[in-house]
Amino acid sequence: MSRASLFDAIFSPRRVALVGASNRQGSLGQLLASNLADFPGEVVHVHVGQSLRDVVPPVDLAIVAVPAAAAPEVARDAAAAGVEAMIVLSGGFAETGPDGARLQDELLAAAATDGHRVRVLGPNCFGVQNCDLPLNASIARGTPVGGGGISVVSQSGAYGMAVHDLAHEEQVGFAKVCAPGNTADVTVAELLDALGEDPATRTLCLLLESVVDGRALVESARRLTPRTPVLVLKTGRTEAGARAATSHTAALASSASVWHGALRQAGAVEVRSGQELLDVARAVDGQPLPGGDRVAIITNSGGTGVELADLLADEGLVVPVLSPALQEQAQALLPAYASTLNPVDVTTAWSLFPTAYPALVDLLARSGEVDAVIVVLLQRSATDPATVRAVAESVRSLRAAGVQIPVHACWVAPASADDLARELQAAQVPVLRWPPRAARALALAREVARARERVSGPSPVASAPGPAARVGDVSDPEVAADLLREFGVEVVAAVECRTVEEAVAAAPGRSVVKVGRATHRTELDGVRLGLLGAAAVRAAARELLDRSGSVLVSEHLEGIEVAVGAVRDPTFGPVVMVGAGGIWIETLDDVAFALAPLSMADARDLIARLRLHAVLAGGRGRPAANVEALARLLVGAGDALVGLPGVAALDLNPVLVSPGGAVAVDWKLLQGGPIH
Repeated sequence: MSRASLFDAIFSPRRVALVGASNRQGSLGQLLASNLADFPGEVVHVHVGQSLRDVVPPVDLAIVAVPAAAAPEVARDAAAAGVEAMIVLSGGFAETGPDGARLQDELLAAAATDGHRVRVLGPNCFGVQNCDLPLNASIARGTPVGGGGISVVSQSGAYGMAVHDLAHEEQVGFAKVCAPGNTADVTVAELLDALGEDPATRTLCLLLESVVDGRALVESARRLTPRTPVLVLKTGRTEAGARAATSHTAALASSASVWHGALRQAGAVEVRSGQELLDVARAVDGQPLPGGDRVAIITNSGGTGVELADLLADEGLVVPVLSPALQEQAQALLPAYASTLNPVDVTTAWSLFPTAYPALVDLLARSGEVDAVIVVLLQRSATDPATVRAVAESVRSLRAAGVQIPVHACWVAPASADDLARELQAAQVPVLRWPPRAARALALAREVARARERVSGPSPVASAPGPAARVGDVSDPEVAADLLREFGVEVVAAVECRTVEEAVAAAPGRSVVKVGRATHRTELDGVRLGLLGAAAVRAAARELLDRSGSVLVSEHLEGIEVAVGAVRDPTFGPVVMVGAGGIWIETLDDVAFALAPLSMADARDLIARLRLHAVLAGGRGRPAANVEALARLLVGAGDALVGLPGVAALDLNPVLVSPGGAVAVDWKLLQGGPIH
């Protein structure tokens, strides 16, 4: 089934069958029948004892509200009747354990019989809502307010209910709501693709607990984010994620860190809570994205304005002092004692509120000195209908004139003023209650703009492996070095030696001698640096050969220590890591992840996310390190893991980055499949 067909069957069906329909008060079948009363298409009720086989075709969507044990038979009937898709609301499947998992497998097998495959949403799900049609094929009583551009895909059914409450309490418009439950068949990535082609969906919100194919989700998001904001709340961020003590990379690849890197690479923006998810959705759906970090604040409370300015600074935004000319223009609208530096304080000149507030919004938005305007409305200003409506009209006029500076409202007002807040929201001015929410929502809207700038073009393709990729024993350091060089990873020239005299003969002018084949050489005290002369090399080689069968001898190089690695993540596949290197990698926790293969832009962004980036950039009389060479090495490390299916992970620690380049001076490859 194509994405368009899947979308039409689930979100815009023409003919719906309710399987398990009931007239019994309080039953799920009765609730669904009531919910479907406003559906403009045809609804066929299939009661207990009846079958979809008896329904005259076509049926686009079957809504299934029967006990779990009866669902496979309904799926067989749906396949025989040529039903396009079915929503299985019933619980009792894989979420309950092995027996439920077997029943879920039976359900999917039954849905693909008689030469026809019925696409299954669920089971164990909240359902689907199309707020504009309307279609309420869910367990929620009532449909959210339509007319908005926000669509929500949530693996938590409770958030489907929360969307309904928010829509009605704060007059927020939604387009589609879907909670796909166990995602046994229709995946989150497929829903993302389908909604991405929906003209009514301008902003996508995802609340995720887990996904089977994270890479498919990332690819779907990457296709959408250049034009459609994708906002993600990922729960379970604190889950312990060490997977293998034999690999620095694997040990550091926690669930949260890999998810963060993958979503950033896709251009999606992560949030920390459900409230943030819906706050920023409102901010980016109703207003243009901020094109920079400069914010103007209009307030009639100096204290609230200063608090908001501090919170914006905490979020990395700037509240700049306005130019003298702009201050003079603002002063003409205000009492002589008002402050126009920024925040612009209207003071308690209540009689001026209906004229000063909208005039300041217009003046600042057109000034060219700021990238966003936040209007603080509290007590007298928020409860004055003339002031609130004038602000709403001012924003409408800005949009009509093509002025693309976002205007948000920070609302600090009693509940009695909520109707006026709804008037602002209806004018597509996002109303965020209290300064912390207002500051955070604007900061995340700015991050959406940055993410859009970062992501452009198709996903990168890994370079093809060379002849050395056919070699099998990656535990041999020389073989491993040759493999890495095939993919553009520069590795220091090293010779594996099994006798003291071999080590002396192989030593360059200033040398390094280390144990030949070990997991963590430094922890074993197995590295000797800066050796000058044959006597020093001989002593080091003799000592280390007593502990291992071989030593590696190489030139001593200087540079900033960086750790680079790659690992096969069970959710996302090949993943690349970069971080502060050497012995402090786990302690400093300065690491970042992205999916391989990487583009050079991905690699540069990966490096820029590190605190170590400030050191690499130079300063205080130190030359800048060759960040481009490090980026090329990161690309090569990712390509190596993609191109070597027999390798589970690779660690390059340290990579020495200097003005002259980036060279791995310690490396290892681990054989096997995904590391768990």
